[in-house]
Amino acid sequence: MREVGGVGLAAPQIGLPLQLAVIKIGKTPTRKNLTALPPIVLINPKIESHSKAELQDWEGCLSLPAVRGIVPRYKQIVVSYYDETWKKQRKTIDKFFVARVFQHEIDHLNGLLYVDRMRDMQNLMTLGEYMKRIPGKAKK
Repeated sequence: MREVGGVGLAAPQIGLPLQLAVIKIGKTPTRKNLTALPPIVLINPKIESHSKAELQDWEGCLSLPAVRGIVPRYKQIVVSYYDETWKKQRKTIDKFFVARVFQHEIDHLNGLLYVDRMRDMQNLMTLGEYMKRIPGKAKK
């Protein structure tokens, strides 16, 4: 995850049958303006509620590293989970990118990839095409 600039990794992605994910948000090659977030360990996470409002944005995944797609996600979520000390946590996540990452990783724990949530597969492209075509993403 660190080597390739990922912001999250779920246990099933590395072959472990566990309800466990790690999120660590920092700058990525395609999102250079992210606010850093220290590592968060999610054990048995559950989205308890979410906003009605959704936003669509581009997503990538370490499981499909050379592809990007537009995915709708809830703007705000309330999530419960156990942290690495087995302390129960319940948080409202209202920063949209953070909420997106939580939803993405929890999807992995439920057997879903972001492409399963896409509404229009014409919005799926290679990373190379994404970097060329999406404003503000081109290499400088």
